[in-house]
Amino acid sequence: MTSRPPGVALYRRPWVLAALAVAAVGAAWLAFAGGWLAGEGATSIPSARVQRGPVRVTVVESGELRAAEQVTISAPTDKTIVWLAPEGSRVAKGDPLVRFESRKYVISTGAAESALAVTQADLRRARSELSAQRSAEQKALLDYEALAPLAEKGFITENELEAARLAYEGVRARTRSTRAQLEAAQATVGRAEQDVQEQERKLGEGEIYAPRDGIVVYAPHGDGTTQRKIAVGMLPFEGMDLMYLPDPETMLVETEISEYDLAKIRLGSEVKIRLEAYPEIAFAGSVKRVASLARQKVSRATGKPTGLKIFDVEVEVLEKDERLRPGLTAIVEILVSEHPEALYVPLAAVFVDALDRVVAYRSIDSGWQPRPIEIAGSTDQVVIVTDGLSEGDEIALVRPPEG
Repeated sequence: MTSRPPGVALYRRPWVLAALAVAAVGAAWLAFAGGWLAGEGATSIPSARVQRGPVRVTVVESGELRAAEQVTISAPTDKTIVWLAPEGSRVAKGDPLVRFESRKYVISTGAAESALAVTQADLRRARSELSAQRSAEQKALLDYEALAPLAEKGFITENELEAARLAYEGVRARTRSTRAQLEAAQATVGRAEQDVQEQERKLGEGEIYAPRDGIVVYAPHGDGTTQRKIAVGMLPFEGMDLMYLPDPETMLVETEISEYDLAKIRLGSEVKIRLEAYPEIAFAGSVKRVASLARQKVSRATGKPTGLKIFDVEVEVLEKDERLRPGLTAIVEILVSEHPEALYVPLAAVFVDALDRVVAYRSIDSGWQPRPIEIAGSTDQVVIVTDGLSEGDEIALVRPPEG
């Protein structure tokens, strides 16, 4: 049901006049079929009785379901996809989402392990050489220290003592060099161990598991006419979005309202939501957000802005149901006002006369009398009347002929 603002000015717009004319024909047929007709009319013109009862005034718009919260699943490595969880399927935390081809990383892991073994052998050799060099240094030191007393007693010359000292210093230098080689070998082993760990990590990332419950939605890639969704056989780059996992417990409908309806919508307004895929079921909702700034509506046919200004609206879905899936088209019926004891007439019974007055034609003994009426809102079927008619009055559903 689409709401309309109260007052006569509404019906002065040309498009409203046309709508009333079309609605009159439709409601006339509805009157015959649905019980609007009076039992006995003054003429053969189809008619209805003014009734009293509950009327809901609503704003009806279309929108799209989406999840307020979702997790993005990205490619951990550049491996070929060999299996994907079906798009649209519901998964629980820990369920597999993506499986990759792992042969490439089996080979690279083996190569990294071989390289590590070589560096470890080099490290062992460097440790052995350093141990031998320390022994040589210790022996050279002992030899030098043993010659000093002999030189003091004159048993050897000063040149022989100096040669022993220089030999000791040479051995010490080689020890320092061997120690540096050992430290370099240790660093090389460390890097090789990190490489092995990295390759093992990539090898172990042959599958991605769901971090939470959700619905599988494949991520698009490319742009324009080349855009397509991920698929088995694709080789994604590391960090590329693969799929989204929206939380089915946090569903919203993204819709929009015209600037003419803005004043009628309130945060928390009651909403009925119907899915085009399941039109027979109504889900409860509530207006969660109304944009503070307007934007121009873009035509879906041309892709160009129209003259109509609209406001984006988010409607929270208050129910949980497996049929609520992101991307489905939804029809939202936002409650504007409720009138439990309203006086109302069919939309087809409301006309605009030559004096630009909103009127209804009431049955009298001599025919049909135009009666100016005041209205306080309408739906796509009935108009709420606040003055000009009484309950039970018989009114025409088509404009009576003049004369």
